[in-house]
Amino acid sequence: MQENEIADYLRTNPQFFEQHASLLADLHLPSPHGDGAISLAERQQLAQRDKITALEERYAELVLNAQENEKISNKLHQFFLHLQKAKNFDALEQLISHNLAEDFNITDTALRIWANPTNQNDGNNLVFSGVPESVQHWISDIHPVYCGHPPTNIDMDGWFMIPAKSIAILPLKNQSVYGYLGLASDQENRFFFGMGTDFLQKLGEHISAALFRHIQE
Repeated sequence: MQENEIADYLRTNPQFFEQHASLLADLHLPSPHGDGAISLAERQQLAQRDKITALEERYAELVLNAQENEKISNKLHQFFLHLQKAKNFDALEQLISHNLAEDFNITDTALRIWANPTNQNDGNNLVFSGVPESVQHWISDIHPVYCGHPPTNIDMDGWFMIPAKSIAILPLKNQSVYGYLGLASDQENRFFFGMGTDFLQKLGEHISAALFRHIQE
């Protein structure tokens, strides 16, 4: 009789071990933990215990993730309130370029806008320095957020003070894209392709709305 035939028989005849209960104690199998041989019944108990341990570890991981997400959500809420309270463009730019990095442990930020400011004095801000058309087109094609290593086909010289190992690029837009916010990290896997971007999308939408009040359509 082949092994698969034995397995099929036991699967379709669950009463077998009821009729031969002593086998559960007489059959001995290698311990999964390397402690010699144990009975089939003990092996089943260990298997169940391992499953319970794995479930407990998974539950603890989910709880930690939920707690971390709640912290991020609360920080975002506070940041959005500060966006609404910013009295002028300079205060808004300071909040985005500096406070955001400190609040969310981001190595550096790059904020650029190629639309014209409603207040001409704001035009002196570095944020309104020229952005090459190739970069504008690339940013406009991003949907919804770019996460990963810095792309090799885009010249990012001058974007960040130190070379970034991973970045997130948030297009700034109303009806059309008018700028971008770049977030840089010195960690390889802080921003990666395929990661969840819900928080980043919300961040981009709120910053876009706040900045749009200070630019010409």
